[in-house]
Amino acid sequence: MMIIIAIEHSILHRRIAIKILLLFGCSHYRLSFLLFFSTMVLSMWCTNSIACGLMMPLVKAILKELEHRPTDFTIFYFLGIAYSSSIGGMSTIIGSETNKIFKNYCEVIFPRSPTIEVPQLMLLTLPGVLIMEMFLYLWLNFYFLGMLRVQNYTALQATLTGDEEQYISILLKTKYQQLGKIKFHEGVVGTTVILTALFQAIISSTYTNDRKHLNMLVVLNSSAPSLISALLLFIMPVNLNCLKFFKNKGNSEPTPTSPSNGCLTWSLVKDNMEWSVLFVIGSSNMIFEAMRESKMTDEFEKFLLLFTNLPAPVLALIVIVFSKVMTEFGSNASVIYCLLIHIVKVSVKAEVNPLYLMICASLSTSLPFHLITGTPSNAMVSAYVNIPPRKMMIAGIGPSIVAILTNLFTVCIWSKAIWPDISVFPDWAHPNYIKEF
Repeated sequence: MMIIIAIEHSILHRRIAIKILLLFGCSHYRLSFLLFFSTMVLSMWCTNSIACGLMMPLVKAILKELEHRPTDFTIFYFLGIAYSSSIGGMSTIIGSETNKIFKNYCEVIFPRSPTIEVPQLMLLTLPGVLIMEMFLYLWLNFYFLGMLRVQNYTALQATLTGDEEQYISILLKTKYQQLGKIKFHEGVVGTTVILTALFQAIISSTYTNDRKHLNMLVVLNSSAPSLISALLLFIMPVNLNCLKFFKNKGNSEPTPTSPSNGCLTWSLVKDNMEWSVLFVIGSSNMIFEAMRESKMTDEFEKFLLLFTNLPAPVLALIVIVFSKVMTEFGSNASVIYCLLIHIVKVSVKAEVNPLYLMICASLSTSLPFHLITGTPSNAMVSAYVNIPPRKMMIAGIGPSIVAILTNLFTVCIWSKAIWPDISVFPDWAHPNYIKEF
């Protein structure tokens, strides 16, 4: 969130937004496709909160250049990038904390289980991710912009005539020229943002498993690049006037009379930080942690044990829906951390391959679409542009239905192409070989 503030202060997002509009035009259908899929790809290689956060100032600048007020267009774009960041992160271990925890649980609880390889997991999830992202694009365009609805007022607003496009193109070129050359301030912020995403991807890809320890520390390594980048933004000045102090005394140019401001200052953070988001994210993490400590999550296990006599695909559907509902009320990493051990016990008692149900839970907890408590991305966009809760609740219906069906297809059908014996209860899952946890 500090990095978002630094981007807006440098006006770098405005330069990039105008350039995107000049390259791709002002069609909402083209722009939404570009922004949604770009967010999805970005979130595959860094956390969804970083991916969504980097896109938020850019979307805001694009909407400002198109001179729209906070209407359905605004909600459409911001919900699109929030949902896309969740969908994209689901496809890799790098981008998803739930996938990291799933991999660690498998290798700690089942010492004899085969190692979950990163390419295997990506091959398993990527088809579903592409299906969900394409449907998300179509659904949000249909719901907010009236795509495929004849004579819809919003759809008519989303289209431009040839003369309007030409006028806007000339206006944007003029605005881009007025920005001048890239300033030192913009260069520092832009470089820092790129390094943040790059280092986060590197740290996550070099993630190693520790079979002796399993706790929430496994998801904390991705925060280091963001913390270091925020610190650098506080240190780096907005210009190089400070170098004039090192010039010869005989130089006629006067030395600065005041210190250079940093690319990020506490006054900027204090005045522009959405503090409510921090409380929402923090409380959603603590709720499920407290439920685990108080043994309340044991009730979830008792509920799921009621269905152990049902066929495996039906049990998978129940776990998917149950996990999807739970993740709306708490941070997805906290939810999967609390639920997965109970999913393991249900799998063993039902004599279903633990991978079968664990994948169901891991994929479903990555996809909260209705409430701000489910993921930092939802909370950030909601606070950033004041999205009414009712709008998010209704807009998430379509993606949620498709997510449930897609995850069911991924686990029950597509997973057999990756692990042909996933429908068979393996020897390594026998209670005698399970490590107590």
